[in-house]
Amino acid sequence: MERRIGFIGAGRIVEVMLKALGPSIGYGNIALWNRTRERADRLAAEFGVEVAPSIAELAERSDWLLLAVKPHAVAEVLSEAALHVGSGSLLVSMAAGVRIEAIKRHFTVPPPVVRIMPNLPMSVGLGMTAVASDASVPKATVDEVVALFSKAGRARAVEERLFDVVTALSGSGPAFAFLFIESLADGAVLNGMARELAYEFAAQTVLGAARIILDSDKHPGELKDVVASPAGTTMAGIHTLERHAFRSIVMDAVDAAAKRSKELAQ
Repeated sequence: MERRIGFIGAGRIVEVMLKALGPSIGYGNIALWNRTRERADRLAAEFGVEVAPSIAELAERSDWLLLAVKPHAVAEVLSEAALHVGSGSLLVSMAAGVRIEAIKRHFTVPPPVVRIMPNLPMSVGLGMTAVASDASVPKATVDEVVALFSKAGRARAVEERLFDVVTALSGSGPAFAFLFIESLADGAVLNGMARELAYEFAAQTVLGAARIILDSDKHPGELKDVVASPAGTTMAGIHTLERHAFRSIVMDAVDAAAKRSKELAQ
């Protein structure tokens, strides 16, 4: 079923979504509004989508209205959209830390509301998107949202209470992975490899390791044991990582990001 999709906001994540999901939605079914018109016009020229003159008009014409603004701007844009969202429309929020109940308070009669948390790897078709809703949203609608975002990687319905964890794990996680890949490459450069080649080897290695986990039913620890032969190079490296509390450091990073997400939601 074709749906008209409206984006309130035209930031980096919207650009990523237009590239990743636009062909599935149909660029002719997409409109957007942005406070800075120049940015909206640039995306419209690049992707062939429509620019709405106002939030009110965008809301009136959208079957799914995607809220893609910073948390501090949510109240302002919803004050303009609230009276114009159709009774059969779905509001999809990407505003980090803003709870579904907080969004509903802006409406006299709230529409169905879904929260999503996409991530940067969507830009290469390997995204991980979390989808949360409350009891007012039909399962079929949630399934539609999951199906759409699965076209740019993977998507899963999760409880809203897990969104701070999702923010830390899949939202912040790519930055942690980039840092790990950079560190792997630095180790190779330290031992004489050219940096460009080191980045290629490190990135492909991490990509391949991730694919094995996703495609197999084996525990990561079991896969680690396959590589780590007795008294070999891998065990020497693992011993060094463990001596410096590698696992605890990574766990602490995810925990710190989740706690910060909770703080931003208050």
